Amino acid sequence: MAVFRKDPNVMVDTVGPLERSLAYFPAGQRVRITGYRGGRMLRARLLAMGLNLGREMEVLQNNRGLIIVGINGGRVALGRGISQKILAEQVVPLLTNQRSGY
Repeated sequence: MAVFRKDPNVMVDTVGPLERSLAYFPAGQRVRITGYRGGRMLRARLLAMGLNLGREMEVLQNNRGLIIVGINGGRVALGRGISQKILAEQVVPLLTNQRSGY
């Protein structure tokens, strides 16, 4: 979507530096949903599947057409088109101090 003039009533869809479409992430990556690129019906469909903003999930499979993500012990299969409309960022696990005696 291209916006050529600045209008205060129009919200511009911007992607942050760490956000990418879900189709970009390889299998084994843990990601968090940060946004959508779609209309009301797409958002309603994703919310019905449990794919709401802030949800963390693991990409279980990512091949040419099908993406399978793991959410809360379950699995959801997404087509390539829908997965390209979901914006996500990689979740980096926190490092813990594993020294004994502390």
